[in-house]
Amino acid sequence: MQAGNLEKRHENYVEIADRKELVYMSAEKRAPVGKQRISRRQMFKKIVTLGAGEPVDPKQDQTGIGGTVKYHWGAVVGATIVAAEKSAVSDNSGKYQLLGLTPGDYSVTVKVNFPGYETIPQNVRVAAGERSVVDFYLDFERTLVHGHVYDKDGIPIAGAALSGVRSGNDEETAVTDEKGYFKFENARPGYQFIRVNAQAYMGETRDFDAKKDEETKFEFHLVQADCKVSGIVLGDNDRPIGAEIALSSGTGIMLQKIQSNAETGSYEFSVVPGVYGLLLTAPEYQALGWRGQISGDQKLDFKLELGIGLRSSSSSPIRPYTPEDIRWP
Repeated sequence: MQAGNLEKRHENYVEIADRKELVYMSAEKRAPVGKQRISRRQMFKKIVTLGAGEPVDPKQDQTGIGGTVKYHWGAVVGATIVAAEKSAVSDNSGKYQLLGLTPGDYSVTVKVNFPGYETIPQNVRVAAGERSVVDFYLDFERTLVHGHVYDKDGIPIAGAALSGVRSGNDEETAVTDEKGYFKFENARPGYQFIRVNAQAYMGETRDFDAKKDEETKFEFHLVQADCKVSGIVLGDNDRPIGAEIALSSGTGIMLQKIQSNAETGSYEFSVVPGVYGLLLTAPEYQALGWRGQISGDQKLDFKLELGIGLRSSSSSPIRPYTPEDIRWP
């Protein structure tokens, strides 16, 4: 009897047999998982089909449940699957198995150790000697965040950019329409922030607590900016680089975050007169902080140095600006 013939008949494992013994093997790992002395006539009576999870001892009771746990980014490792009094933990490939169950009806649930995700329990009937397949896909909890962006006179601002709202583990963005309306349909419930920026207007950031079963509505009234802060960012050998530049208020509230142009190094913020802080970061470069008074259009050029750490520059007499000065939402 050839192993290849049996491999074609049984997709989930490979059997290698001779007259005296039968070796059960995983089709994925090609590794022995059990060995039993058996006659050729008894061979087909000892076939075990592996439906999910790691290979098991063929002598073990196969009555149970098996499957995989996945979410948007792939397999979920370490999820806890529960059916009646039994539980199992998903492995590195998201697989699990609950064996040795009594035949009957079960409600199967899954729990994960990170917040924001939910699954609906699944009902399954388990027959004697069979393993039922129950797969789970974790979907993040979601709620609606929406609203309008106006100027101080109540005129809608089209094309305003909104950011900061999280959907699952991702940060989402939105743009207002001609009526100044925006919406995030898949916002994650919980504490987070929303930031709005519009050309020629001061940006605004708000904290909020999104409720799972309630919509969150905003109405922004932006103040038109009187000043511009602009310049270029250079790196090693005075080459322009694309650096992330965070603008904060004098009290440390995060207002806006932009990226300097990677080809020209240029950047620009629209602000009203006041005290502001800038924090510049780029991969492989030291972070650079600036803090000072803005009373009119001002040009600020920066040169980042290679290395790890923080340098500070400041317009006297205000102390140097550091990342600790930012109160992140």
